[in-house]
Amino acid sequence: MGTQLTIVMISMHTSPLARPGQGDAGGLNVYIRNLTEGLIRAGHQVLSFTRKTAATDHIVELDQVTGSKVIPLSVGRLSLPKEALDQLTAQFADDLVRGVEQYAKHPVVLHSHYWLSGMVAHQATLQLNAPIVHTMHTLGATKNSSAPGTEPPYRIEREAFICAQAQVVTANTLVEKQELIHHTRVAPQRVEIVHPGVDHEIFHPNGASVWPGRVADTAPRILFAGRQQRYKGPHVLLQALATLRDRGFHTLPVVHFTGAVSGSSDYDLHAKAHLLGVAPWCSFSAPVNPEKLASYMRAADVVVMPSVTESFGLVAVEAQACGTPVLAHKAGGLTTAVADGFSGQLVDSLDAVAWADALETVVEDPQRWRDYGVAGVHHSAQFSWSAMAERMVEIYSSSVTASTS
Repeated sequence: MGTQLTIVMISMHTSPLARPGQGDAGGLNVYIRNLTEGLIRAGHQVLSFTRKTAATDHIVELDQVTGSKVIPLSVGRLSLPKEALDQLTAQFADDLVRGVEQYAKHPVVLHSHYWLSGMVAHQATLQLNAPIVHTMHTLGATKNSSAPGTEPPYRIEREAFICAQAQVVTANTLVEKQELIHHTRVAPQRVEIVHPGVDHEIFHPNGASVWPGRVADTAPRILFAGRQQRYKGPHVLLQALATLRDRGFHTLPVVHFTGAVSGSSDYDLHAKAHLLGVAPWCSFSAPVNPEKLASYMRAADVVVMPSVTESFGLVAVEAQACGTPVLAHKAGGLTTAVADGFSGQLVDSLDAVAWADALETVVEDPQRWRDYGVAGVHHSAQFSWSAMAERMVEIYSSSVTASTS
């Protein structure tokens, strides 16, 4: 083992301990949590700073030996929308600096996640003089390219600023690296591609198989796992179901949505299912822990990801690790997470007709999709959190060395 480090994980807008699928919690939280565990196993100290959002939030000790902790900071009112947090980054940075000075045991590197935390890292390093490694997770300009007007101009400007200031910017895939270079003008040599992983001890084909949705003797079982928001595209599935019904299909797939409403309160999948007349084929449940999610995935015939785009698509890799094929939008990191025509199928658009065509093959050619599922286990094997942690330690160590030389 090389020099021990203190990695300061900055996740201002959502706690690494939050359950994915609700509020602002999703792949970012899974990413930070699993990377943190890998770093702790390698003997490094991890201090994760997030914003306190409940009176019961307190410091959580992750590991006594390394002194790793999750530290919620009391910055702003407990209940605030994410859109209001950009006004609090300076205060958050000041409090973070005090926490780092109190708890850090080793040379410090700041690893910020999402643009809000990137601004925190920039302000904090003015006092700490520590290198910054930044992971964007989602890029505002990319979202605006797919859905114009989704993100405000100030976010786009600050993302470019963050990429200009960080010693290293990590990208989940080559596609994301190209997007970062195109939209932020970051120097290519400062962008490192590091694939996220999957917990193969939880997500594997041999385990409990529990279908939470409607019982269907012969109909394919389709699972959507994620936040219920327009950007994640669950409404596309409802529209595709309605299209299949209008074609006169007697055996419609049954679809189960596990996740909570996030963002706009007027995004109501239940109501839309009833309006489209497909509610009898749909069911819904709250977010679940990884073990239960894995059991859902094993019971599904197909896991779907109709997202506008994803920087990677952790759910897709987790599903394939369970032996379940994936039907996803051909965009962003999903083109890496899913091997098109091997472990699943990528759809060129989010048009309901195109998705209905894809679901039609699930109904009419189930053997093809079973073969995709078998291949998915092999495809997912290349992604692991331990390999990711090793690569990140190399990046952290190089950044610290460069900043002190």
